Amino acid sequence: MTQGKCPSCGAMVEFTAGSAQVVVCGYCQTVVARKGLDFESHGKIGSIVPTDSPLQLRAEGRYRKAAYTIVGHLQKDHGAGPWDEWYVEFADGRTGWLSESEGTFHLMFDMGPEEGVVLEDLHPGERLHLRDRAWVIEERGHGRVVAAAGQLPSDVDPTQDAWYVDATGPKGAFLTLDFGTRGHSPEVFVGEALKLEQLGIPAGQLRPRVRKVELQQARCTQCNGNLSLRAPDKTLRVACPYCGALLDARQGKLSFLRMLEKPSRPLIIPLGTKGKLDGAEWICIGYLERSCTVEGVRYPWEEFLLYNASRGFVWLMNSNGHWVFLKPLPAGDVSLSPDVAAFYEHRRYKCFQHVTAVTDKVLGEFYWTVRVGERAQASEYVSAPYSVNVDATDDEVSYTHGEYLEPEVVKEAFGLKEPMPQREGIAPSQPNPHQSGLRSVFVWTGLWILALFVLSAVLSLTAAKTVVLEKAVVVPPDATPGTPAAMHFSEPFELPKRGNMRVEISGTPFNEWLGIQGDLVNQDTNDVVLFYEELSYYRGNDGDGEWTESNMSTSTYLSPVPAGKYALRTTASFEANPRRPRPMTYRVKLIHDTPNSSWFCFALGLMVVGPVVALYRSHSFETRRWAESNV
Repeated sequence: MTQGKCPSCGAMVEFTAGSAQVVVCGYCQTVVARKGLDFESHGKIGSIVPTDSPLQLRAEGRYRKAAYTIVGHLQKDHGAGPWDEWYVEFADGRTGWLSESEGTFHLMFDMGPEEGVVLEDLHPGERLHLRDRAWVIEERGHGRVVAAAGQLPSDVDPTQDAWYVDATGPKGAFLTLDFGTRGHSPEVFVGEALKLEQLGIPAGQLRPRVRKVELQQARCTQCNGNLSLRAPDKTLRVACPYCGALLDARQGKLSFLRMLEKPSRPLIIPLGTKGKLDGAEWICIGYLERSCTVEGVRYPWEEFLLYNASRGFVWLMNSNGHWVFLKPLPAGDVSLSPDVAAFYEHRRYKCFQHVTAVTDKVLGEFYWTVRVGERAQASEYVSAPYSVNVDATDDEVSYTHGEYLEPEVVKEAFGLKEPMPQREGIAPSQPNPHQSGLRSVFVWTGLWILALFVLSAVLSLTAAKTVVLEKAVVVPPDATPGTPAAMHFSEPFELPKRGNMRVEISGTPFNEWLGIQGDLVNQDTNDVVLFYEELSYYRGNDGDGEWTESNMSTSTYLSPVPAGKYALRTTASFEANPRRPRPMTYRVKLIHDTPNSSWFCFALGLMVVGPVVALYRSHSFETRRWAESNV
């Protein structure tokens, strides 16, 4: 530890961190640098202003079992309010920086300069391969140091406007390229995103959350309406719900910017309403109406900004009565093929639309400098009920992961009394109601078809299949149709039980047809079962060569025949031909108690109706969904 007096005010200052080169005097805000054994003044720096950060100097934590101490504090500003960066020194000699953004902390380590990287070549949304990793650029910006405290590794210059590029990689990896004043190769800082509990700082060493008391019960500068801000420490812009005035809150006080058009109807979720979603309690603090124009038609939607002190900000979007819950998503966790597909957590999201989103109306409070008329290139990738959404401007790109919610879920979560807006059309990420039961339909249909095959096999195996009659019948060449010469009577045969009857007929007509009328006569009751089948054979020659057309055998099933004694009478029909050179012969075969497959085909047809209808309804739903896509 090195101690000495501040060159400006004479107060004692000390260096406890071996890596520190300057220390900020806690009494006069002079930046004191070591010069050998002496101290020298490097000018003054602003005092730290209270923020909502829970970190503070001299807090001790552990990261991956390595102990560290927060020894320095910087506040930077890019014109939209300050943010905090903390300099940490590890017990093993390593140093790093902790920065905070919307409840997430980024612990980064200096990896040295990177030659050949130019600021102008880096744009939000683009991919960057650096230090053997793939990154997605999320933000390109600049800011200057406005305040400092504690010990720091290098001098600070409050007049220097430094440029930076932030990018994310898979599994929380984080990258910052510090370009300084743009005139040199960037310094590379690599680390990861962490939650507060992952910093390993005991609760007793965390600073109580600062509340901007003057903003908690602030009044509109235009109408004097009570605003009662819900997140005063995070709020940068406020839109008055009474008069529509847009107010700036960056300096801890409200200042008028411009008048805005107020929503034409009461909000579905009023500002200040609390609700429970995703296992946390949220409060609605802001409202946006945004829209896009496609082929000359304007499509508006609503976005409600929700806030939770420990989880930060999320969005609840309403479009034509369809609700989507949106949570921030690191761009580096998504593998993106622009306008084609996105891949996140082993799921493929198909691109649904790409539009220019315009902010039309604003109400409530916001953590960024929102303004009416701001534009962003918005893309939506869908894998119902989820979506990956990308909003990109010239300087920043943000990713969110959406989950479709039923209107009743939103109504119950926020205790809304008024009826929810009726849903219109199909939303991009709306679950297909017919697809959820599709698997069940196919499973049950498969089981029933399997049972059907088993039943058919059992019936086939247990059937007697007895041949009760097999007879060859000769029709004389000089026979005339309808005369006794064309008829034949079989010998009587016995059927021991009721059962199906299969009739098989075959013959050898030549260049003619032969019709067989059958009458199965019950000799006890004189009941008759009829059937009729035709045989034919034709052969000829034409310009294309020789041809044949034949039907030399056929079969049919009779309805179940009762037990009893039967005889078969067959009558042949044919074209009369006194010059027929030879007799016609046909063979009749009766097989009793044989399965009829027609019932099987009918049952199988009925069983497949369900899956076909389910597939049609599911496909129809998807067709109507993707008909609204513009890519």
